[in-house]
Amino acid sequence: MKYFINISFNDWLIVLFFGLTFGGILGAFISVLIGLSGFFYGFLAGMIFGLSIFIYSFILINFSNKYILTKIDEKYWEPVSLFFSFSSGFLGSITGYYIIFYLNLIHINLPKNILYVGFLFVGFLTALIANLLYKIVNLRKIEAELQKSLITSKLKALEYQINPHFLFNTLNTILELIHINPNLAEKAVISLSKYLREIIDEESLISIEKEIEIVKHYIFIQKLRFPNINFYFDIDNSVLNINIPKLSIQILVENAIIHGVKSKGNIWIEAKKSDNKVVIKVIDDGIYFQKIKEGTGLSNLRTRLKLMLNGDLKYYRQDNKTVFIIEIPL
Repeated sequence: MKYFINISFNDWLIVLFFGLTFGGILGAFISVLIGLSGFFYGFLAGMIFGLSIFIYSFILINFSNKYILTKIDEKYWEPVSLFFSFSSGFLGSITGYYIIFYLNLIHINLPKNILYVGFLFVGFLTALIANLLYKIVNLRKIEAELQKSLITSKLKALEYQINPHFLFNTLNTILELIHINPNLAEKAVISLSKYLREIIDEESLISIEKEIEIVKHYIFIQKLRFPNINFYFDIDNSVLNINIPKLSIQILVENAIIHGVKSKGNIWIEAKKSDNKVVIKVIDDGIYFQKIKEGTGLSNLRTRLKLMLNGDLKYYRQDNKTVFIIEIPL
């Protein structure tokens, strides 16, 4: 699960309201139940407990998010956050107890070992509640980010639809072919039509099989202009029905042509299962990809992979080849 560590001011206000309300009601209930004091003083004592725990939570969790989580691997974020949430509940309940003690709101005549067991229990309870709230907040943020990414994806599809360079070059090539090779020109028009129809479709996730069809239409069109680029496919049948974000492979192939081989070279497209993942590779032997820069297309692809499928995008240079890898957990 992806974690967003920037907690907004409004989210903290919700936590404060929840803490004061829950603490006050619980304090009043316990006070009346065991006869410590009246409802009002129990409610007030519970609110002090809640406020104390909130203050510790605000300080410790913000400290953790800003100075610790940003420096460690993402897989450790949840246990570290739980530890700081537990510490907030434990320290906050101790502080709240002594405030209530000195204010003489209610009299708690319990042995210290019992009290500290209670403080530990409050710490664990705080950690559980914080974890639940944290996941609710993150799910909401993930949904918002996903909607934003889907809109970006659709806008990107519209860019392809009206991309002046791609269309201009393709149409010019078709015009030349009409006089030289009418049959090939007809095939080019059909491929262009199918390609454009597929990329403006509203589906955001499509099967690898369908994505490969889009890529082949794109390659057919580009081969008309760049006949010295060779393409090789190695697609395992077991991955054909697995969904990926639309244009994932096409973007990498386009990247390999424009920034890698340019007009001459080899491009390999591979897809298979490995270690409970779908691994998709686009490899080129072009000499122009000496330094890889992540532009809008790659950044958008990385975001869509992460939010839609918890996938990842990697790339590197090795043995005079540029390798782009998409990994999607099964």
